[in-house]
Amino acid sequence: MRAPALAFYSVAVRASELWVESYQGEVLGEALFSWMADHEEDPERRNQLEVLTLLERSTKQLAEPLFERKALDRGDTAATLKTAGELADVVANITWEEFLASIQPVADQFLLKYRELVALAADDLEREIAQLYVAHELALAAFARRALGKESGEPLELILALPHVTTATPR
Repeated sequence: MRAPALAFYSVAVRASELWVESYQGEVLGEALFSWMADHEEDPERRNQLEVLTLLERSTKQLAEPLFERKALDRGDTAATLKTAGELADVVANITWEEFLASIQPVADQFLLKYRELVALAADDLEREIAQLYVAHELALAAFARRALGKESGEPLELILALPHVTTATPR
């Protein structure tokens, strides 16, 4: 294999790995937020968690055509759902404010991955999907900051403005 071909292969493998990690991150978020919504007694918080579930599900679904086109394996969803269950047990024992504060560090990690996906995009469709993943993560982080009173604005505003969320069907 010549050096340029090897470099292309390396980039393609890295992008594929990132897509699987990103997809599974959305699987985890959807399962966790759904579990939390099902167990939340406060109606406002339950609504927020239902919107977060919709955000994660609709963002995950954005990548479906990409996975089909590239014939990518979506990863170990069963293991991710198991992890989500374990996280649900942890979240059940923290306050709402602690949960909200935990979102930013996780969002920061995923933003690095999603921005790398934008940079590695092989074509316009892939770039557009990766950019929507970035927008999703920025909106999720803003939700947490706003819900904690660290930023002005309605917590769900930026999430509900995302085109893939406005057209998504609630569960």
